[in-house]
Amino acid sequence: MKIASSVLFLFAYFGLSAQVTGKWYASMSVMGTSERIAIHAQESPIKVDFYFTDRDSIKPLKTDNVILSDSSLAFTWKAGALTYRGSYFPAGDTLSGKMSQSGIEWNVTFHRKLQEKIIVHRPQEPKPPFTYKTKDVLIQNGDVLLGATITYPDLQDTAVFPIVILASGSGAQDRNCELMSHKPFWVIADHLANNGIATLRFDDRGVGKSTGSFQQATLEDFASDVLACVDFLTKDPYFKKRAIIGVAGHSEGGMHVLMAAKKSKKIKFVIQLASVGTSGREVLIEQQYLIPLKSGKSNDYASWNRDVFKGMCDIVSANPESKTADILGVFLDSMYTIAPTEYKEQTNIFNFKIGMTMFMNNEWMRQFIAFEAADYLKKINVPILAINGGEDIQVPAESAQEVFDYNLSKKSRGKSKLIWKEGLNHLFQKCSTCTIAEYGELEETISLTVLNGMTEWIKSL
Repeated sequence: MKIASSVLFLFAYFGLSAQVTGKWYASMSVMGTSERIAIHAQESPIKVDFYFTDRDSIKPLKTDNVILSDSSLAFTWKAGALTYRGSYFPAGDTLSGKMSQSGIEWNVTFHRKLQEKIIVHRPQEPKPPFTYKTKDVLIQNGDVLLGATITYPDLQDTAVFPIVILASGSGAQDRNCELMSHKPFWVIADHLANNGIATLRFDDRGVGKSTGSFQQATLEDFASDVLACVDFLTKDPYFKKRAIIGVAGHSEGGMHVLMAAKKSKKIKFVIQLASVGTSGREVLIEQQYLIPLKSGKSNDYASWNRDVFKGMCDIVSANPESKTADILGVFLDSMYTIAPTEYKEQTNIFNFKIGMTMFMNNEWMRQFIAFEAADYLKKINVPILAINGGEDIQVPAESAQEVFDYNLSKKSRGKSKLIWKEGLNHLFQKCSTCTIAEYGELEETISLTVLNGMTEWIKSL
């Protein structure tokens, strides 16, 4: 998580105590991103300046309307849905409390002295020397160029080897699929290359070296990017004679590779990593209940959130884009009226309606909620490996694996395999709380058991 450097906090003032004036410093790690921040409270004139102490600019960020008493401090950045509520502790001369943003909450304690920056450890990130080769390439897909890296074993020129095209999940990702300082695709590529298996990983549209617009792309567009990578490998002078092409998609990326595999006979195997086995609609609705519940929200809160998304999916599915916004508006008005108080404290009705409408009323979402994995699984005749984590709250493992198993085609079933990994989250990390916020707190990027499971299965083909 990255807190924008242009943050503007909005506050209401209720009095300033001398014990909370002066400079305060905090160091925090939020979902894999470390930041050091500082505030400077002054009595005359009354104001609080806000700083990111590790940024190039030392110009303070203006704040207004601070809520202070002799024992507490609270502030809100309404535009970013960020809040802080802390208490003053005379014994330690600290301000200690909780900061939250977009449903994620973490502890922040301010001290009088500058704090050491928290080091985020990622022990699995590959380090040289490497035993394999890498090659950066640009891949053409119509008017879009995809920046990519091919990692491949250092073998004799006559050797034949598998090569796996990696497709990332929801959100704009680079070729390493970097998320909260983790680089899972880099870790996968390194592990597979050390075991004689090549990979091709690419930047999503509009990210890194890739051109095009991520925001305007649809599932069909993302699937076409996978197919462009397939086409590139089949035409490359080196790889076309040696590479046995497979595709692997994580989360939504699993949808992209299923769509690609249905269209291309050049794809010889498919790997589904924490991917949608049911439908986009079912997964979206289910995760909107599980995520808040796992994060400590009440069952009533989680149920209300699920009902919001269920209703929106019904409206989007039943209406053309030109009529959807107005119908969504009426529905969201009614749902905000009965929203939990905690939710209303985070956002007003205007931001609620705008945010939800923009998220739902677009072609990507229409294709997403209409996606049925069975439509592809039944028509793909190559081996499929599906791995799911038992603690996944974004793509629940049980329902996904049931549908994978039931819908595999007769031709693919023989060498296909389903792997259920207990105790692993959506990123295949061994988790404790198993919340989304924990992804960045965990040092493990991806379980070795998953890496080994992929390797062994590919080698068995």
